[in-house]
Amino acid sequence: MWALIKLLIFDHDMTLVDSSQAIVCATNMVGKKLGKPPVTREAALRYIALPLWDVFVGLWGDCKQEWIDLYRENAESVEHELIRPFPDVPPTLLKLHETGIFLAVASNRRNPRAAMDKSRTSQYFDAIVGPDDGLAFKPDPAMLRSLMKRFDAAAAETLYVGDSGIDVKTGIAAGVRPVGVATGNFTRGELLGMGAWRALDSMSELPPLVAAEPDIMEMKEATNA
Repeated sequence: MWALIKLLIFDHDMTLVDSSQAIVCATNMVGKKLGKPPVTREAALRYIALPLWDVFVGLWGDCKQEWIDLYRENAESVEHELIRPFPDVPPTLLKLHETGIFLAVASNRRNPRAAMDKSRTSQYFDAIVGPDDGLAFKPDPAMLRSLMKRFDAAAAETLYVGDSGIDVKTGIAAGVRPVGVATGNFTRGELLGMGAWRALDSMSELPPLVAAEPDIMEMKEATNA
């Protein structure tokens, strides 16, 4: 039997924020210097969940370390400036934060906090982790397991919310309930078909799902006693 929800872990890109146009703009800045064809939003959405090396391989069929360095030195700051949270995300996160549930982010961005500080979404979270924390890229479950350990949350007490097949795989690998949100490249039906426990059209549907689990605040107070 599933326990009460104690920890909510979120993916970042296309789950909390619409980073698609930001990534397209930044990628095309690099692509122009490299003589690569322009990247469309539709093409970028297919690879956003992957590490940057794999994004370039998917879009351009190859990658070199100097391309990564060029992106980080010339385009990453532009990308961060253009990222915007989905409109329903800030009020949803505030509502969830007020319940007393621990909120965390596990992202394949090397340093997700830098982007989240710019979009002002970092303020809602108790912890933010990425590969720069010495944790393997998703779908390896290391990020989720590190957060579960930090907040003393069992798998049965944890939900992982994300927009991609990688996120569903990560949740399954960690033994937690994956919740798909259809704000990226996949529909609710596709996310359910991949193994998501539940699938939502938008983040605003998450609080009612969580509210089905009673006495959340009492659980956190007992943990902190």
